[in-house]
Amino acid sequence: MTRVRVLTYNILLGGRRGQPLLDVLRMVAPDVLLVNEAPKQPWGWKRHCRRLCDEVGLRYVDGGRPAGSNLLACAPGVGVKHSTAIVLPQPRFQPRRGVVAAQLRVEGRLLGVVGVHLSLDRDRRPTEVRRALDVAETLRGPVLLAGDLNEVPTGPSWDLLRRAGFVDHGSGSWRTFPADDPERRIDALLVRGAARVLHHGSPGVPEDLLAQASDHRPVLAEIEL
Repeated sequence: MTRVRVLTYNILLGGRRGQPLLDVLRMVAPDVLLVNEAPKQPWGWKRHCRRLCDEVGLRYVDGGRPAGSNLLACAPGVGVKHSTAIVLPQPRFQPRRGVVAAQLRVEGRLLGVVGVHLSLDRDRRPTEVRRALDVAETLRGPVLLAGDLNEVPTGPSWDLLRRAGFVDHGSGSWRTFPADDPERRIDALLVRGAARVLHHGSPGVPEDLLAQASDHRPVLAEIEL
């Protein structure tokens, strides 16, 4: 069996908290990292995305501005067959939203991953979930769908994902927002297919460091393929 550590993390405006964020990512050392609010400057966004990945020992795969500020990075041993970046349409002056995805291969086993950051507008989120599900359908093997859903697990977006076969292995014991005193679980890491979830929730990092690193707490899943 092959074990894979996957982390989803809203890093706050391109990682503006700097060193504490880097410390968290280095301590967790995920095999696959899905980021919300990645660098998205009109000029230089890719350079900043690559620098973030390089500083924590990961390889930039796809995302940034072309994925509505979502980013996907992998450890050196994770193979990438293909990747996708999509911007989701938003009203004028609203934050960028999008989807990043990839077909991965880990020790010969296929794994699909999808990262998404849903709108603050409740009425827009179901359409965005369906677009993310369209992307998920193009992937083979177990598929992980992760990101900031901007609603709690009783919300309609989570329900759409469950009806599409994605399983939520989390619980209220690991809330993700706000990072300094978390009250809500709005960041998801859901799994569909033949993968065994060995751990889901806390990344095992001191809480005071998480409060310094971003306004969200990350979610770590360790899975067995």
